[in-house]
Amino acid sequence: MADLIDFYINADTLANATAVFTDAEMTALAPSGYYSDGTTTRYQSNITGLGPSVDCPQCEATPCDEDIIFALPEAAAGRLQASIATGLNAGAIKVEINGVSNRPIGVDIAFGGLRYNRFSSNLATNYTNVIEASNASFQAGYFWATGGVAYCSNWDNGNQPDGNIHDFTIYYYNPTLGSWYNSGYSTIISTTNRLTTGISQYTAGKLITYVPKNAGPQSLEIKFDVPCGPSGSGPTLSVGCPTTLQSISTSAVHSSHSSACGLSISGAAYIGPVASTTPGVLAVKDWVFSDSNAFNKFPDGFYKASGADLEGVSPTAEGTFEIVNGIVTQIQTC
Repeated sequence: MADLIDFYINADTLANATAVFTDAEMTALAPSGYYSDGTTTRYQSNITGLGPSVDCPQCEATPCDEDIIFALPEAAAGRLQASIATGLNAGAIKVEINGVSNRPIGVDIAFGGLRYNRFSSNLATNYTNVIEASNASFQAGYFWATGGVAYCSNWDNGNQPDGNIHDFTIYYYNPTLGSWYNSGYSTIISTTNRLTTGISQYTAGKLITYVPKNAGPQSLEIKFDVPCGPSGSGPTLSVGCPTTLQSISTSAVHSSHSSACGLSISGAAYIGPVASTTPGVLAVKDWVFSDSNAFNKFPDGFYKASGADLEGVSPTAEGTFEIVNGIVTQIQTC
């Protein structure tokens, strides 16, 4: 059962309101989430206000351990939208997107008032560190690959003279049935907040990010847009439950490979795997954090570590790894 808490609305009923507020002066939007007055249930964004009314079970968050996969149930363009309950534990929540080489996607991952729309790819050859659209902190970002938008008029021109995509169907997830369904609602989207340069053809691979979480009940809000429809079994998005990241021992940061090789190893780095296939071994394209819950990315620079902890370095040697924007860009032997 939902908790009953006092909020303020700018109309006589929730059905007629445009937003929910935390103060009587109605200057502070209430946090993102679902709100109900017992008759009407609506989702609010803490940036844009209230959305359309929804029917349960969409108002119920789906537990992360149900392994929900965001994948369109029909061969048509649309948005998959769901709230994911992340449990009580602290940890790093892994979000993985596949299939961008074949079809473009848009994604908006909101958690705790912040957005997590920045990714690393295990394969992309023309993006050596973070992959993000220009306004990743404020709105959905759209990701595409060369060759993946060749047969999609929606992508370049929308489907209306204003250049936007109208009548974009919204799909909700039914946790009881374990399937997505057409909500009967639609929206208008713009794909202009996109990568300036597409990911090199066939190299999008897996796009992965990590969302940090403290202990306590919280929900992850995800909107996953597929503006050109699916191709085969994708694109797809998956969400994990909070997990404590594994660590390796490292030196302090230095400005070059050669100077880092002369440092002692006394600190810790926590690996958010992207390309790594061996637990506890760091690979190029992996995320690196200074805490086990992924709150703080490692600063840019070079770090020394044991060869046993670095992919491509002999276990009996030592090596360095370089960090740019929180992502490993190269690994070298000392």
